[in-house]
Formats: sequence, structure tokens, C-alpha cells
Amino acid sequence: MRKVILPDNVIGPSDYLPEKIFTLPELTRYPYNINLADYLVGRSAARYPDKVAIYYKDTKITYRQLWLQVNRLANGLRSIGLGEFDRIMLMGTNCPEWIIANMACWKIGAIPVLVNHLVKYDEIIYRATDSGAKAIICSVACLNEVEKADLPSLKKIVYGGKADASNCVAFEELIREQSDTAPSASTTLDHVGRLIYSSGTTGRPKGIISTVHDILAATDTHGRYVLKIKENDILGGHPYFSFAFGSVNFTFYPWRFGASISIIERFEPEEMFHTIENHGVTMLFCVPTAFNMMLNVSEPHEECMKTVRLCQSAGEPLNVKTYKEWKKRYNVEIINSLGSGDLMYWLSTYEGMPEEKIGSVGTTVPGFANKVVGEDFSELPRGKPGELLVKGPCGQVYWNKPEKQVNAVWQGWNRPGLYMYQDEDGFFWYLSRTDDIIVTSGYKIPCGEVENALNQHPAVLESAVVPSPDPVRGSIIKAFVVLNEGFDPSPELENELRSFVKEKIEDYKSPRKIVFARADELPRTTTGKIQRNVLREREEKQNNL
Repeated sequence: MRKVILPDNVIGPSDYLPEKIFTLPELTRYPYNINLADYLVGRSAARYPDKVAIYYKDTKITYRQLWLQVNRLANGLRSIGLGEFDRIMLMGTNCPEWIIANMACWKIGAIPVLVNHLVKYDEIIYRATDSGAKAIICSVACLNEVEKADLPSLKKIVYGGKADASNCVAFEELIREQSDTAPSASTTLDHVGRLIYSSGTTGRPKGIISTVHDILAATDTHGRYVLKIKENDILGGHPYFSFAFGSVNFTFYPWRFGASISIIERFEPEEMFHTIENHGVTMLFCVPTAFNMMLNVSEPHEECMKTVRLCQSAGEPLNVKTYKEWKKRYNVEIINSLGSGDLMYWLSTYEGMPEEKIGSVGTTVPGFANKVVGEDFSELPRGKPGELLVKGPCGQVYWNKPEKQVNAVWQGWNRPGLYMYQDEDGFFWYLSRTDDIIVTSGYKIPCGEVENALNQHPAVLESAVVPSPDPVRGSIIKAFVVLNEGFDPSPELENELRSFVKEKIEDYKSPRKIVFARADELPRTTTGKIQRNVLREREEKQNNL
């Protein structure tokens, strides 16, 4: 394996680095000396300069205009002392400046560090310190938390308003007098192209390293063979660019194929429909919760959806009832893809999939390999659940976390921490995270399997299942359930949910305790995922007093 080119020695033991495989011809055809900004945007700007690259509200930005802005910002960043290997944090809601900043980092060989706009000052300090960031490009709305972080050495570039803070310059001021052309850093496939932090569902967020080759490989595996993106596509949806879902689908995919993107700052169901219609979106990316919210609007929006040819879900399991209702109403399929910040997408459903396979996480994305293994890492027969191992053209490599790296890889295979089984037809079925297994009365029960059964009930919006200590059984199954509008908690509904689960899966997997909760009562990461580790810790403390 080629050595990742890094500014410092921040990667864990070499014995625990992933083995990357390149089984598709596209993955071996990139020039080794390559600048991502040039390759992804510069080429399209030269090929069709007047084509719209970005739709944002009522604004249209052509490829030529985008490229000029990237070059100007690249020159501006260099003018304040930033360059190759420097880590530059990007923080803000989705907007054109975010895309321009990401591309400008690549242009000068700097490493964009993606920061969720919702994190508070203590997490900004952690990410800046952990990554060794020299600068942050943020929206004016985030500036208050950035200032509270008290990092005097951090240079600040602010967009969307005046730069009224110490060591700070306005985005517009920085690019105003800059040249429309800029020299490109001499980067390679092995340079780091992105640093993104995990959501923190199982502990302190980890910095995840993606090389230039990793980024390109994502476009030519899932982007090319599953989504089948074309240059006339307009990619839209709500995932934030700072999240893995939004980063891959909006900052990698469209530019590889000369496509366009539709940007919204924040998600509102009605507004999403109107944006789809106004921008002519052809591919829609949303988390399952967003699809559910769009299904629950007062009136259907068939007219708005006429241009959409395909939808994709990620970030959390897609409920079967959501898929079926969406397809019935809009005659468009939702592709359900399993991905992460480190492995991009390696499992996915696809268009025209057999009806009986809906609810699975699909089959192996071209360019990847998956297998299910037991506790001794030997491959298990089809139908038997175990830990999923993955190989592909990218892999799990963590920034400055050698102790995490040791547990991330086994003999070259990535360990994403998922408990699954593969059926006889090659489809994979998600059961749980490997650290979300409940042992009760000698049975091993995947939390995700119970949650999936609960979530199919019409009353349930979402659920979280955790072990609750029990003196007799060791642990029992406890479910926290958030109800859809129109349903109220009651003992009758609680019993109905238990019976419903027993109809879906084995009786002993039905939750013994059910707690109805509001969505905002459950602990969540900044990406909105329920922190089951926090719920588990609470149960342990409450039952061990």
C-alpha cells in the first residue's frame, strides 16, 4: 500500500492500516500527480463555462463564475500565510461560499477540516487542537462560538457578514482584489483531501482521514455505478456539507461528472418541495426522517416532484413503510445506502430491487468486498449473523488516534462495527452495531433489529433500544419510543407495540420496558443521531445505585 502523505506522524501502527483494493478500471486511471480542485471543477469550467454549477435560492452560479471564485479565494488564503498541509476548518450551513472554500483548500494543497455548524466552543477547541488547524472559514452566525473558543492563533475568514472580531477578515474583502487565476499545489493521490470527525455516538469524535484517491474512488464506485450520476443531473437535498452524507454527495460527486447542485440552508418539508421544483432537481438526498416529514405535509406535491428520477437515503435505517409510501405517492424509488466518513458507501440497494429485499441494506457496491465473520474472524455461512468486514479503495484511517486504529482494522479488513447477516441471494441485512448487542437470559439480541421492528408500527417515529440491568436476566430490553403526531402514550399502545414486535421477530426479542419520550428528550449527537451510549450509561447508573 502506498504511504499516505501527511504533514506529521499522526497515523497509528502500520499493521493496523487497511488494505486498499482497486478492482474497477476507473480507480487506476487517475494521474498520480493531481490537484482535486483542478480535476473536479477546473476541467468542467473549461469544458462548459456557462453551464450552471450551483443553484442557490434565486441565484445561479456558472462553472466559470465558480472557478473564478475558487481561484480568488485560493490567492487570498495564500496572502495570509496559508498553504500546503495546513488544516483549515470549514464551519457553517450550506451555501455557495462553503463549496468555494472547500475547493480553494484543495487548490492550495490545504486540508479542509469539516466542522458541524451546531457544535459549541468546547468542541471547536477540541477539533482545532486535535487537527492542528491554522484557520477557520465560517459563517457570521458561527462566529460567536468561534470567538468563545478563545484560540488567538486561529485565523478567521467570515462569510455572510462583517468580520468584526480579532484576527479576522471578511470573505469578500479577502477575495476582492485577488487574481482570477491561481497556481495549483503539486498534490498527489496520496495527499490528504479531507479530515472529517465522527459523530461521537460511541465516544469522543475521531478525526477521519480521506486521501485524494479515496475521494475520487467514492465518485467512481457508488456515484458512478449505483446512483449513475450524469452531467445533466441536478443534485439536491438537505444533508449538510460538513456531514459525511452531504460531503460525499455534494462536494465530491457532482463535480466528477460535471453535474450541478441545488443548495438549501436548512430543511423545511414544504420549502424542500418548492426548491425541487424551482431548481429542477433530478436526484434528491435526504435522511429517512426528512422523507417522513415530507410525506406528512398537508397536501401531496406531485407537481414539484416531476423532475426527480431517483432519491437516496443514508445516515440511519430506512423504514420499509417510508420506502413504499414514497414510491406509491411519487413513483420514485429511494435508494438506501450504507456509508460512513471513512468508507464512503460500501453497501446499497438499487433501482428495481426485488420486493422481498426491501428492508435490507442491499448488496456490495462495485469496487468493494464484504464478508460476515464470527468471533474468531472466520467467514460465516449465509444466513448466520456476525461482524461485517469490509475492503475497498478507501479505508478506516484515524488522525492522531493510534488506540482507535488498532481496533479499526483486522489483517487489512476494515471493521465498521456492524452486526449483520448475508442471505442466500447476497443481500445484507443490518441487525445492530457490534457494541449494541444485548445479552439477556443467554440470548444475544441486536438492538437495531428490535428498533427496526418497532419503527414499522404506524405510531412510531423513531426508537432507541438499550440494555437495562436486571438482577435475574443480567439485562433486559428497554425501548425509548418517539411517537408520530396523532398518537398518544398509553398502556394499551405499549402492549400493542410489544405484540407487534413479536409478529415481526422472535418473541424473546420484544422489549420488556417501553418508555415513551419526546424527540428532544433523547440525547443526540450534533448530527441528530440518538446517543445510545449515553442511554446505556444512564441505565447502568440508575440500576446500580
